[in-house]
Amino acid sequence: MTENNPVQSSTAPILETTPALPLDTAKKPNRLPYILGGVAAILVSLALGITFFSRSSTVAPSTSGTDQVDAPPGYVSYTNTPHFYSIALSPKWSVVETTPDQFGKLIIQTNEPALIEIESFKATTSNLEEYFGTLQDGRSSSKSSPVKVGDYDAIERFESWPKTSLQPVITYAQIQDKVYIFRLLPAGGKNAISSESLLKEYRNVLSTFKLTTTKELGTDWKTFTTSQVAELAYKSFTFSHPQSWAVTEKSENKNLIVSIYRNNYEISITQAAVGGAVCLFKDSPDFTGSSGDLRTKEYTEFETATKEIMRRYFNQNQGEKSTFYFCQKEINSPYFATPTLFGGIVYYVPAKYDINIIKEMDEIVKTFVNSDNTTPSPTPATSSATTP
Repeated sequence: MTENNPVQSSTAPILETTPALPLDTAKKPNRLPYILGGVAAILVSLALGITFFSRSSTVAPSTSGTDQVDAPPGYVSYTNTPHFYSIALSPKWSVVETTPDQFGKLIIQTNEPALIEIESFKATTSNLEEYFGTLQDGRSSSKSSPVKVGDYDAIERFESWPKTSLQPVITYAQIQDKVYIFRLLPAGGKNAISSESLLKEYRNVLSTFKLTTTKELGTDWKTFTTSQVAELAYKSFTFSHPQSWAVTEKSENKNLIVSIYRNNYEISITQAAVGGAVCLFKDSPDFTGSSGDLRTKEYTEFETATKEIMRRYFNQNQGEKSTFYFCQKEINSPYFATPTLFGGIVYYVPAKYDINIIKEMDEIVKTFVNSDNTTPSPTPATSSATTP
């Protein structure tokens, strides 16, 4: 991976980085198991020149972005253009009804006493947990499991509907600002799904789900401007995000923590008065001073809307969670440093993360704009050290 042509960018304020974060609310991803003393300890260690980044044993990241399942032989492809998806159906099944309304409902007759109903609509909630909270029909779930629908994260639930006494199996997926629902409904006098072969075929069909386009997804973006903590050199900043992502901001102990999250994915930006350091990647010149050795790390480089050059690198898997950290290119310098102009940026994601959602998170970070869009006055992280 090569670096873009150097573009002058603003340098992060010195003596500021990411502190330990508070416990999450119920609707935010649970990152307590992998904080391990807080992000502050990690970045303070970086600032002190401890190079544990390259020495620690890490597990290679597992992604789902390239795990698309091909349709089994004989399956018939169905495309719903208004709702941007295609799916392959068993040759034993037949489409019995479609509706042209805003929900794009599709009803499929299986070869057993059961129907499959596929529905899609514009999301009005930030994530599936919030959507489940809007369901007021008395339904309950005896089992809920994270699954995949094609490349995308989803939740499969075994539900009970008291009004009809039905016990369907339903899979829910929220992809940016669209919700897709796949219902396996008992029929023919049955009130529950008891066939393991039917359940397996249902899951096989869902594994073939694909989006035909993403251009129409996430088009309703919101804008958020952060607060400014008077005691810090950081400026406030503005960013945009798809309306399916939620934003929280917390100011405490003269620190500012901004969280942008959806389901188990979170972008955390922390502004605090702790030291910064240089990030040494494999293409970095030698350096003497506070630094972190990231030469073994692969990274993704991109520019923000105001030409700030960012590098996002995978840190490590810890149990069921993974983290990505950020460094920003300094002005008039070949080096990258942490924290960034906006603060310490961290991605908290599942260990088996969806690369499509990681890219979506990158698009949000690209919209970050400093409030005054000027170069900050604090000294860059390289100023206190000498280079050979």
